[in-house]
Amino acid sequence: MRIQDNATRQAVVFLSLTLGLSYFVFWGPLAFFRVPTISFVDKTTGPAWAIALYVAGGFVPSAVAAFLTWRLEGREGLRRLGRRVVRFDIGWRWYLTIVAIVAFGTAAQVLLLRALGQGFDLSLFVTQLPSAIPLIILGPLSEELGWRGYAQDRLQARWNGVVSGLIVGVVWALWHLPLFFMVGTSQSVLGIPFLGFACGVTALSVLYAWIHNGTSGSVWAAVFFHWIYTYSAQVVASGATRSPLYNWLEYTPYIALALVVAFAWGSASSESATTRTIASAD
Repeated sequence: MRIQDNATRQAVVFLSLTLGLSYFVFWGPLAFFRVPTISFVDKTTGPAWAIALYVAGGFVPSAVAAFLTWRLEGREGLRRLGRRVVRFDIGWRWYLTIVAIVAFGTAAQVLLLRALGQGFDLSLFVTQLPSAIPLIILGPLSEELGWRGYAQDRLQARWNGVVSGLIVGVVWALWHLPLFFMVGTSQSVLGIPFLGFACGVTALSVLYAWIHNGTSGSVWAAVFFHWIYTYSAQVVASGATRSPLYNWLEYTPYIALALVVAFAWGSASSESATTRTIASAD
């Protein structure tokens, strides 16, 4: 019980710090005072200090995780976390699984657009390939040390993988909330409903949890998933003619996949290898 309490407390501290810093230091003030930063939708830009706050805010989850890991486990803990980021040997089946998940979700979104009477230029997936490299930093590496590398494992000391993934997903969605009120962000400009977005992100978090556990806590697996998902989502968003209906339905393919995983995996999901390591070292 002491191990469970300590791990849960560590997760709560991480989630609270991450939300607090984002709401009150980085993104929240920009949203509240309507300060423009940098927009990839309408090409507006704001002052340099606001852009710096906006970019730095995206690194909060991984930065907080690294700081707390250092405080709790010292340099050796940071080295262990770093080794999980470069644990590339997750097995070809998991690489194929991750690619298949994103391919299914992306294809379903394109078909949804066409069902709503909108065309989509598939060549965008090729022409935008050069943008894929920097995307590994903005999102995957700036977040995944925190969501999966820190919070998911510690929550699993008390709850199973699905429940832990849902908790992380809710906080992950709430962490994005200021973006819906910031000038120039895609969430704000494109009129994406936060409730639909939150359901989609929470569903994705269950898929991340499943992959994370299946690869024995490899943070790289989460980074890889986040990377190719972000690229595909960016391409679809750039070529889509959005409507209110599509904005509500765009995450339904991933929600459907998450429901399948949750029912099939369910109570069988147990603590990951990294959770057991945390517990044994406590």
